[in-house]
Amino acid sequence: MAESIAAQSDASNGDEDFFDEASYTTSIASSITDYKYEHGRRYHAYQEGRYLLPNDEIEQNRMNLQYHAVRLVFGEKLFFAPVEKDMKRVLDVGTGTGIWVEDMADAYPDVEIYGIDLSPIQPRWSAPNVKYQVDDVEQPWTYPPSHFDFIHTRIMLGSLRDWPHFFTQSLKHLRPGGYVECQEIAVDARTDDNSLPENSALTTWCNNQQEAMRKIGMEMKITGDMIKGQMLGAGFVDVEVKEFKIPIGQWPKDPKMRETGAFQLVAMLEGIEGLTMALWTRLLGWKKDDVEDELVNVKKEMQSQKVHSYWPTFAVYGRKPVE
Repeated sequence: MAESIAAQSDASNGDEDFFDEASYTTSIASSITDYKYEHGRRYHAYQEGRYLLPNDEIEQNRMNLQYHAVRLVFGEKLFFAPVEKDMKRVLDVGTGTGIWVEDMADAYPDVEIYGIDLSPIQPRWSAPNVKYQVDDVEQPWTYPPSHFDFIHTRIMLGSLRDWPHFFTQSLKHLRPGGYVECQEIAVDARTDDNSLPENSALTTWCNNQQEAMRKIGMEMKITGDMIKGQMLGAGFVDVEVKEFKIPIGQWPKDPKMRETGAFQLVAMLEGIEGLTMALWTRLLGWKKDDVEDELVNVKKEMQSQKVHSYWPTFAVYGRKPVE
């Protein structure tokens, strides 16, 4: 179990030839950037509707802030799987802004790093060992079998509908002895001191997110053990779970956790409207104005130093057996 977080005592308010031009894999083209707009936010065009969060600059900023919060709580580690010495090709699934790929490329300049996403929002100029693709990971993969040494995901709980299928695909396309690692944040705000208020707005928000996502076959309140079980079911071995807590706000006593909480709080304050609007209006039948009114209460609660809330966070990795 991840340790409790102490609150402040004074708290107050390169390999190109595997690509098949006739394959499903789609190169970045003008049709992919024909974005869709709703309630003043921009959404992806490729496989329209598959992903219900925006891809605009506000959302990209939230994603990068969230990335820094995760990296801080992970002790600056990019991954935990013991694959470092054997890496030649790495795949980042749901790469978003590409920030993890860029950091990996800097840290491992001799490793080919691939990032795939539904939106072409990655940097136009990258290191020579980086390649981005627009693709849908839940469609059949076009990479050769046993092609990658390491497959990585981060915060895909709002993107993947079929985790067992993802792990089956990962097993097929990893070399024997290669690893898959999933780094996830459960949308299930908790406290260690029962400081969430009665009729908590944040708890209601989490429950509504869960209700909406379940309507389209996704689970938001996932656990490390759930992911571990699915990895084992697909055939992975030596599966390990590492548990963490990301505080929401600057209430922690520890300076590093307080910094982590600050990044997380700003990410939520700036990004919660994008995380919520399409889900609640499309799937739960809410009106835009009602969503905005409810989010005022959620933001107020997240900013309260009396509420010591955090997100359960975990990294799960497993190895493909050596045949």
